[in-house]
Amino acid sequence: MHTIQAPFPRGTNPIHVFGELGGSSPAVILYPDAFGPRPAAYAVAEAIASNGWRVVMTTPFYEFALSEPVDPAVVFGSGPEREKFFAMFAKVTPETIEQDVAATLEFVAEHIGADAPLAAVGYCMGGRYALASANASGKVRFAGAFHAGKLAPAEGDGPHKRFAQAKGRIYIGAAGIDHGYDASEHGRLAEALRAADTDHVIETYYGVGHGWVYEDLPVYNKAAADKHQRRIAEHFSELLTA
Repeated sequence: MHTIQAPFPRGTNPIHVFGELGGSSPAVILYPDAFGPRPAAYAVAEAIASNGWRVVMTTPFYEFALSEPVDPAVVFGSGPEREKFFAMFAKVTPETIEQDVAATLEFVAEHIGADAPLAAVGYCMGGRYALASANASGKVRFAGAFHAGKLAPAEGDGPHKRFAQAKGRIYIGAAGIDHGYDASEHGRLAEALRAADTDHVIETYYGVGHGWVYEDLPVYNKAAADKHQRRIAEHFSELLTA
């Protein structure tokens, strides 16, 4: 793993690259959940990279220059660290997402290769970044959002309003149990994808909760996490090697 301190719109973003720099082999931008790069996130990236794809993992909340990764156990508790986390989370807006996506795509072009076939996957809040990446660049052949929310909010802006700009396939891997992604949002998202005539798949991971992919979260489900890796490999094999 290479770590590169990249200048971003609001500070320095530590970017973790799994695989070689440069070249033209396929690359995957991985936007982790709000807890960011940590052993559980590295395991997800390494599993994707084991199929021969290079993985570029960004760091959310980079502008706060955290000295240690966010501890999920602390956030699920109570106290000042939990309040600090949600204060950072509140700073995420459609505008900051688009700024960071643009910076990430520039980073990939410079350090990974401007001609490399691209995919983007995102988890939780990272799902919005993955879909925004597909909207921002026709080079993104696949964008997957897993256990994500606010993809098609009832009010305000969201990536669903720009699906007509996406050239690649949109994949939504929804948690079956997720208070942040209800039936109404599911319907708005499906409607937006169909209205944009976008290549897309919406799949519900039945019986699992929000955050099932990461093994350091209490809702982790190995069978569903393995299934999500199979889906990624299937779509990547079809779309990134053509």
